[in-house]
Amino acid sequence: MPEGRSRQKLRTRRALIEAAGALIREGRTVTIAEAAEAADVSLATAYRYFSSPQELLQETRLLIRTPDVTADLPADPAERLDTLVSRVAELQLGDEAMWRTLVRASLERWFTQHEHGHGDEGGEPEIPTRNQTRLGYTRTALEPLAETLPPELHRRLTMAVTLVYGVEALIATRDACGLDPEEARDVMRWAASALLEKAVREAPDA
Repeated sequence: MPEGRSRQKLRTRRALIEAAGALIREGRTVTIAEAAEAADVSLATAYRYFSSPQELLQETRLLIRTPDVTADLPADPAERLDTLVSRVAELQLGDEAMWRTLVRASLERWFTQHEHGHGDEGGEPEIPTRNQTRLGYTRTALEPLAETLPPELHRRLTMAVTLVYGVEALIATRDACGLDPEEARDVMRWAASALLEKAVREAPDA
């Protein structure tokens, strides 16, 4: 392919991805048609790059840059976990529309895959509905306890903490509980701290 055409294709692809990112930040549903219009690209051209909104959103996720919430965490496990939960809560509560849109896209991908038999025996391989970024954050925060908690208890704590912060916890605290952003963040911090304290108390040598 001539170099000029190759560069044009890259520009078109990036324009569609950036348009999708802008739609996400506005809290709008991302469709190929909406992204094409926002990027000033014909619908037929857009479909040559992305066959479905899910495919477009998958690449758009990579474009959304988030700060490293695990950088320079304190050494003390309790402070370490509290710092992580606070950072994630402030990041997501500061841009609720974008994070809610990403959740909606994940749910749509789940329904699409199950409607078409992805993951079923003999069907197409299932694409993970969500990545495991938050689980990785939790593991990093609780790493100092790996030597003091039994492996099963450490794993249980890791999974439990992952439930009480992040975008699903944002939706629960804001919508189901009706909390303002500050109280929502504090409830997430309290829940994470309570889980850590319980795990430490249950440790055999506690």
